[in-house]
Amino acid sequence: MCTRVETGEICAIHNAPGPEERFTSIAPVQAAGDPTIECGRVWACTSSGRVLVLNTSNTGSYQESLQTTSYGAILCMLPSGIGEIWTLRDDGLVEVWRDRSVEAAALEQPLVPLRKFSIATELQAARRVANQRTMILLYQRELWFAGSRSIWVYDTHTSADTAMSASSNGPLSTRLDQPLMVAHLSLTAHDAPITCIASNVPYLDEARIDSRGYVFSGTDAGHIIAWKASDYERWRTIDMSNGEPEVRITSLVCVSDRWLWVGFASGKIAILDIGPDSHPTAAQCPLTLGLQDGVGGAAQRRDTMWVVAKEWLAAESAVTGLLVDWSPLLADRQRVQVASVHANGSVYYWDGSLTVDCQYNELRRRTPDFAHMRDITVQINSWNIDSIKPEVLEKTREDQHFLRGWLGALGGQQMPDIIVVGLQEVVDLESKKMTAKSLWKNTTSKSKPKGKAGSKPAADISKRYGLWRSALEKALSRGMTFSTAYRAVECQNMVGLFICVFARDDIYRSVREVDVSHVKTGMGGLHGNKGGIGIRFVFEDTSFCFVNAHLAAGESVRNNMARIEHCAAIVKSLSFKRPMPEYQSLAANELVGQHLPGQNNSRQTVSPTADLANLTLDAYVDGGDGQRFLDHAVCFFSGDLNFRLGLGRQQVERYLDINDLDTLLQFDQLLPMITLGAQPRSLSSQPSSSNLRSESSTPIVAPNRVSAAATPYEDSVSTLHYQARSSQSSSAYSSGDEDDGEGLTSIGTAGFALRTFREMPILFRPTYKYDPGTDTYDTSEKRRVPAWCDRVLFRGGSGQLQVRHQHGNIDSQQQVWHERFGDYDLQGQTSPLIYQRLETRQSDHRPIVAAFRVKVKTVDREARSVASVDVRRRADTKTLPEMAYFAKTLWLSRYTASMSRASELLAATGGDLP
Repeated sequence: MCTRVETGEICAIHNAPGPEERFTSIAPVQAAGDPTIECGRVWACTSSGRVLVLNTSNTGSYQESLQTTSYGAILCMLPSGIGEIWTLRDDGLVEVWRDRSVEAAALEQPLVPLRKFSIATELQAARRVANQRTMILLYQRELWFAGSRSIWVYDTHTSADTAMSASSNGPLSTRLDQPLMVAHLSLTAHDAPITCIASNVPYLDEARIDSRGYVFSGTDAGHIIAWKASDYERWRTIDMSNGEPEVRITSLVCVSDRWLWVGFASGKIAILDIGPDSHPTAAQCPLTLGLQDGVGGAAQRRDTMWVVAKEWLAAESAVTGLLVDWSPLLADRQRVQVASVHANGSVYYWDGSLTVDCQYNELRRRTPDFAHMRDITVQINSWNIDSIKPEVLEKTREDQHFLRGWLGALGGQQMPDIIVVGLQEVVDLESKKMTAKSLWKNTTSKSKPKGKAGSKPAADISKRYGLWRSALEKALSRGMTFSTAYRAVECQNMVGLFICVFARDDIYRSVREVDVSHVKTGMGGLHGNKGGIGIRFVFEDTSFCFVNAHLAAGESVRNNMARIEHCAAIVKSLSFKRPMPEYQSLAANELVGQHLPGQNNSRQTVSPTADLANLTLDAYVDGGDGQRFLDHAVCFFSGDLNFRLGLGRQQVERYLDINDLDTLLQFDQLLPMITLGAQPRSLSSQPSSSNLRSESSTPIVAPNRVSAAATPYEDSVSTLHYQARSSQSSSAYSSGDEDDGEGLTSIGTAGFALRTFREMPILFRPTYKYDPGTDTYDTSEKRRVPAWCDRVLFRGGSGQLQVRHQHGNIDSQQQVWHERFGDYDLQGQTSPLIYQRLETRQSDHRPIVAAFRVKVKTVDREARSVASVDVRRRADTKTLPEMAYFAKTLWLSRYTASMSRASELLAATGGDLP
């Protein structure tokens, strides 16, 4: 089926000739003399071996006659140069043809190949059937062919006795039986099989290929291996799997020298930003970087940071192909088209120009022009109460004023604007587990009538939540501790979890878009004895999300992995209603034709209304629209997280006796995953030089919405910045140069869902586990190891956290990001105030409290509307012409086989095509 993208009109439908034939490969003929008319003819191969030439504007077609010595079926076809089609047969024969529209050959005469050679040995060694995704052609002469565990590179214009010009487009005087193999690239034992390859070389001039030219290979394990196109060295390995099993990359395509689109077997598509932010208009027009960085400037430096700029679920079907087309820019359609082909037969077209994203990013840079920032105070209180009732506190002389002291930890001179209270084990979870078992039996046994047993416990549980809410409201009432009243924004519960959000009475009306989400993680997600509750809202024009969590208990490695899985499940599964859009005078229908990635799925990363007119989106970050946890400008994750220490009881007690908390914290399971970028330490491990070295690796930072790539560093270790996407847990990780030849040697925190969060320095003793009523750690038979189970983690702004770590130094990577992009949108910027535990002996846990100063913004609607219109105007008058100029250069490079030469020709004609 041939359709017109801009209208959806079906231009032609072609059927395979035979009743059981199917099309197995197609390739457009790049032979148009008029650049505004592209792909008028398509070569299509069928399962029976026929080659048909199809007209895309009507149903006209004919069977092409090819003069060949092979009876093998054609596996794949590649377009190249002016009307050239490269074919690979299943017997390993590669043939190069020129379409009759260029060759002007009579139909009665069979086409003769321009050249042919065999890669039969390599095809047999490939151990998988070749397809369009495993072959690419660079410079119109260098063929890269990927097998399961190897990549072979051939210079098809050179043999042992013959050297030919790379720019020759005519028939070659020498037919090569075997081209020169210039490289044989092998994977390591740690690598998964290759599934697809792509390259950004076609978008680069010769001067920049050495520094910026890559060939990318996707694997069955969700990794991308980057090879230097100039010297064929393995340069970088990137983990796109986020630590999840069975993540397969099925398709790759470079839309420009900067944007690598990645398709997955799950139907997800991600866009990886692989270019430095060296061009002055990068934020507005990232696709034009291929020719305009200049030689001798930033382009010569080694770029060391890559960013996952966007991801979304395109369809519930594997992405079997990604195709890019720049020609619409030559026909005044003002965008680059990217088509995703899926295993279920569906095809989606996306705006590869990222037009709306780039304009929105520029609008964010102008935030100071239309938004006012101010500070508010947020306080998080967390306590595992071990199923006690609030009356227990009231009856004890030393605890009767405890709640007021806990909630008023900042003192009477500084009243928090927002107070969040998270309680765990409000009910006895052991008893609740028995109740859950009985409920399970009742729901699965239809023969037994349902009795009334359990109704009284259920009522008692509900009453317990009500008692705690009343106690909290009473403690927050105006009096000696609090000079102002507080009102409950929302209170929610789930089995033993209870969370209440309070706002000061004078700001309560500024809170809107309140929503709640529950995630069960107990018993494989069936039971709510473990899990999390999320409450989100928008205050003025900044979004907040608070999670109260209770994770898996236990001290074994298996228990620790369960906690990590629970974190991922909570972050991934929290789902909120999409906020109502607030459109300004710049109407949404002014953006007709801008197909945003993600618009056909209700759980997309970027909403279809993510345009300049929708002011609602200003409250969120990283391209989100408020449906996911990490869409919010300010995120808190607190509760009984249950992370333990990797030491025995006696060792911990020795350190506690001398109050050496710093040494103990080196064995904390959580800290390395959120502050040092290292893997979780084994419970039985001891500090060693190798551990310390791995822990000092680069922390992970989340950049902005559609952010420009990071500035290169001078060291040789490549670093990848993460974008904390709203569909989480998405990420990418680079291990850098694999000098030891072991491929991806360290996944670091790529699989930890809270990797972009931070925690204030812990200056208090472990909060777990005490004998209730005493100050003595567990003396029961189990003698549990003391640990900091109760924690408050936070993330402010677009994943950019200016937090002092355990040793007081500010993260250098965050500082670099801060210096590069400036303070153009400070919403959500979080400054720690206090982090401490309080003393009460009623539970086996000690309560904790954390307070923060958070920047919130208020948008001037009229000023923002003016800025939005100006951004659109500048894009129309500057960015789009730059992109069209680059599209002309790409089109000319077919004739010149050189981007540099094409650029010179275009400059000589004043930007007009000859």
